[in-house]
Amino acid sequence: VLTLSRVHELLEALRPERDVEVRIAPGTYHGQTVSWRYHHPEREIRFMPLGDERDRPVFDGCLADGSCPGGTWLRLRVSSGARTNLHFRYLRVQRYQTAISLDGNRNDPAASNGGNTIFGCYFDRIGNVFAPSLDPSTAAVRLVNRDDNRIENNHFVDVVNTRSGGLIHALYVAHLSDRNTIARNRFLRSTGDPVRLRDFSNDNVITDNRFIRVGTHAGYTDWYCDHDARTDCTKPAPECPSWNNQFRDNLLDGDWTCGALGTFHYFQDDATTGCSPPSAGARRLRTSGNESTAAPCSME
Repeated sequence: VLTLSRVHELLEALRPERDVEVRIAPGTYHGQTVSWRYHHPEREIRFMPLGDERDRPVFDGCLADGSCPGGTWLRLRVSSGARTNLHFRYLRVQRYQTAISLDGNRNDPAASNGGNTIFGCYFDRIGNVFAPSLDPSTAAVRLVNRDDNRIENNHFVDVVNTRSGGLIHALYVAHLSDRNTIARNRFLRSTGDPVRLRDFSNDNVITDNRFIRVGTHAGYTDWYCDHDARTDCTKPAPECPSWNNQFRDNLLDGDWTCGALGTFHYFQDDATTGCSPPSAGARRLRTSGNESTAAPCSME
């Protein structure tokens, strides 16, 4: 078949009681976007190259005629509270506003999903850097009420908004997203802070990553829309600080302007109305083993 949308139609019709491999032939696939719903709580759906993983299939958000409509390459919208088991391996996604968005229901803690992996992928020119007339983006990869995912050994290169540059994050872990692992990735050139946690996203581990010329504040940032201080929050329930996260053994090599990149930054205090820590001994963040290069942007 020619498109991921058609793959999705076939799986929705067949609903196989077994693991599925979506083997993607070498080449460039232009302008594809898909809203994915099919999943199995006990079986895996794997998106992977047809053969050698070194010959990555390329999903390009721009069309063959040179026009660039933008959008999101793949968006999973499931709020079942069960594992969705999507696994992406050795793919290249470029010139989309957002590459992958894994969305549960941000308003209901029980309406989550998870158990997905993104491994060995290359995300290039995400945001509106490839088409400045498009609206700015907020993420290359977005998790909303997503638990127990693993994002490992990927490259996030040129995650850039040409305006509202600080709005975009390579990884946006938001709204009750817990126990996710972000490990051994390379983040190279990003106008926004590369890893952003938001709204009671707890027990996540960010380790052994390289951050090179990224962001304005720090490798790890924590923000929530504070109902006590703002009138523009769109979530009906209070948003809360995130707790018990870990940021360890990461290499920090400069912010977007090649100044020193901070290790972590909190935009709000620990306390706000309607929120409390998940346990008496909870801490916002634990850090260890993080290193900064002597000369920022030396690894660019």
